Amino acid sequence: MAPVLRNFAVRFGLGAVGAVYVALGIVSARVALLGARSRDQGMPGALRLLLEQPKGVWILGAVVAGLAAIALVHCFEAVTGSRSAVVRIGLAVSGIGYGTLAWTAGRLLFHLRKGGGSLERAGLAWLLGEAWGPAVLEIVGTAVAAGGLWELYRGALGRLAFRRDLLPRILARLLAGLSRFGLVARGLVLCALGYFLVRAAEDLDPARVQTMGGTLRTFSQTALGPLFTAVVAFGLAAYGVHMWTLMLLKRRV
Repeated sequence: MAPVLRNFAVRFGLGAVGAVYVALGIVSARVALLGARSRDQGMPGALRLLLEQPKGVWILGAVVAGLAAIALVHCFEAVTGSRSAVVRIGLAVSGIGYGTLAWTAGRLLFHLRKGGGSLERAGLAWLLGEAWGPAVLEIVGTAVAAGGLWELYRGALGRLAFRRDLLPRILARLLAGLSRFGLVARGLVLCALGYFLVRAAEDLDPARVQTMGGTLRTFSQTALGPLFTAVVAFGLAAYGVHMWTLMLLKRRV
């Protein structure tokens, strides 16, 4: 893939991911703190929020295009790249995840709302029905959890990839703080998502697989309660800001 095209596709994708996570943080905080309707939770609620904005069709259309672009780049590099097997597995999981999110956003954009959840559940049931399916799901779950641990590590230690020297010191510190907060919050969610995938593989039960919204709902049902869920939700919005920062200030994507 031509470097200029790849660079544009990845930066466009990072912008789209940022928009989705900012919206996800907003709707999740609404649910946690204000008791908003359950249909407002998770990625579907975030995508609906984007669609409801002025010029929402154009915003969501750009998000679909950006997610599809970064998904294609990651899948292409997972298949053809020269990186280690671990990195390529991570790229494949990331590409599939972004592609699935692009498909969900596209369904909403074109009002094809029915049957998405049942198709995903049927796909999981089929996978777990194959002899090799549970092992594949365990690998995916482990990769997702490992990605979460990596983001927790980066957030805790401040391993940030954008150029702070291009910004005024106060703004650089603010963005660094938001980025670290966002990485920790998303890392926690990814660890939980990976755990649910592994449990689903071990129990041969697709119902154990959780979405982002389901994971946040699970957090709210623990002893930590809605307040912790709201903190994580604000962290997810901060992760969206981190994605925008990478889009603009990362030297190489």
